[in-house]
Amino acid sequence: MNTQTVRRQSDIARLAAQCVAVTVTVAAMISCSQKSAPAALPDWSGVWVLSADSGGREASEDSFGTDNGRVPLTPKYQALRAAARAAKAQNSLSNCLPAGTPGVLQHGFLHEYLFTPGRVTVLVEDGEVRRIYTDGRAHQSVDDMRDSYMGDSIGHWDGSTLIVDTIGFPKGSLFQNHGLQATRHSHLVERIFRKGPDQLEIDSTLTDPEIFAQAYTYTRIYQRSTLPLTEPMCAQNNRDNGQTIDLTPPPEE
Repeated sequence: MNTQTVRRQSDIARLAAQCVAVTVTVAAMISCSQKSAPAALPDWSGVWVLSADSGGREASEDSFGTDNGRVPLTPKYQALRAAARAAKAQNSLSNCLPAGTPGVLQHGFLHEYLFTPGRVTVLVEDGEVRRIYTDGRAHQSVDDMRDSYMGDSIGHWDGSTLIVDTIGFPKGSLFQNHGLQATRHSHLVERIFRKGPDQLEIDSTLTDPEIFAQAYTYTRIYQRSTLPLTEPMCAQNNRDNGQTIDLTPPPEE
């Protein structure tokens, strides 16, 4: 057997070993994803929108500070919320930036859920995308998420309920309006499940020692909508009021 033949056989053996390693890795990922998902995924098809009577009003009260103490803000953030409201501070959406976690679902935005192996993807009417990984992976480092609005979401199925753990959303808006943001220490846990044929419930627990004196737990109900999810449009500093603007120079004096 010559040297070239030995080398070729060695290369074939090495490639075969690599193929086996890849196959084992892929099989493990598929197995992990299958263990996380129930035998039959729940039906969350269609488009969903926040119910005005079952969460929408509370979301507005949280934002405007008319919650009568329901939101356990620290004194620092009570003052910040009051100052932001008094100044009519803009939120990120006013500047064509994402609302992020958890604020995006406190608005009346249409959104839908897509199920794929190892992931649940949430598409929001304003163009934001949230990816919830259910393949068993660990969280990314918070240090790598310092510019994130949506954060890093990992989830697992408890029967037909999706439990989601999210960290790393320091640019995410806390409420609907006035621009209060989360911090690098903010942590969100959600339980998402079908409450009825046309209702989706999300039970959330939001913690952050700088923002909340204790865990803030709240529930939002989303109704199935008959409206389609359309493409987003946002024009920053848009001053077009729908009328024709006369750009003719003034006459010289």
